[in-house]
Amino acid sequence: MVNPLLPSEFWGIAIGVYLFLGGLAGGAYVAGAVADLLSTRQPDRKESYFKTARWSMVIAVAAISIGGLLLLTHLGEPLNVLKFWLFTNSQSWMTIGIWVIILFTLLATVQALWLGFGREDGFPVSLGPVDALARVTRPREDIRRAITAVGIVIGVLLAVYTALLISAAGQVVPLWNETWLPLLFLTSSLSIGIAAVFGVTVLTQGFLGTGVQEFSIADDVIILAELGTLAMLMFTLKNGGPTAVETFQYIMNDGWLLFWGGVVGVGMVVPLALSGVLLGIEGRCDLHKNTFMCRWATTICALKFGLVVVGGLMLRVMIIL
Repeated sequence: MVNPLLPSEFWGIAIGVYLFLGGLAGGAYVAGAVADLLSTRQPDRKESYFKTARWSMVIAVAAISIGGLLLLTHLGEPLNVLKFWLFTNSQSWMTIGIWVIILFTLLATVQALWLGFGREDGFPVSLGPVDALARVTRPREDIRRAITAVGIVIGVLLAVYTALLISAAGQVVPLWNETWLPLLFLTSSLSIGIAAVFGVTVLTQGFLGTGVQEFSIADDVIILAELGTLAMLMFTLKNGGPTAVETFQYIMNDGWLLFWGGVVGVGMVVPLALSGVLLGIEGRCDLHKNTFMCRWATTICALKFGLVVVGGLMLRVMIIL
């Protein structure tokens, strides 16, 4: 008798990377969109937030493009499967997910076009036809920001749809719990999105007057929510049926390094500890404009954000493997 294949036997690292890139794209869009919308309420940071929003859309487009290619490669015959998904079973998260990816890619691309090209404060490169297209298609700022707000909803859907999709197999794979996995994906995606976007911001614009401090604190709150959600997922496994208990024991024993060292340590605990260090030095940087302290704040903040992103990748790899 042949045992049925377990998901890990045909869903390898590539799908884990796709889940990571999809979450990163959605989270980056949301982080940049919030910065874009805040720019109207904080005029002193308008230019900085604009640059942050611009790069967030580039990150979102790059992440969803690479992730989409990984997904299509995994499918084997992507065009046939794509057609099947698009026109049948509209209540399936597989079908909904394809439409979410298409709509998200369109929104992120046009926002990157409108923010980066055909304007004096855009990218420091000139691409004639692209600049002309941006000028012709760009709406009024209030309309563009309304479209940005709609994109936040699509970005959140992109972040959680894969969890909703695979949690349908939660009875077979207890780790893919239908209650906790979507919330875990949402908090993780928002966290790595903020980390990626404001990691670029702190490296290119510095620490002061860029909103990095505020968004770093917001990321800490989200990390705590993510940590709590992960704890509830582990508690559910520990107190579940035989397969759930076996999964919990495997994670705690054979998979302890990836879980405790990568997901929890690198992705959550160390970034929170670095935030504590930041609180101790950012005041001296802000009040006294201490150049040495500001450089340390920039370095620590960039390291924190980098570790959050790495931890987000390890989380998806653990969930798949």
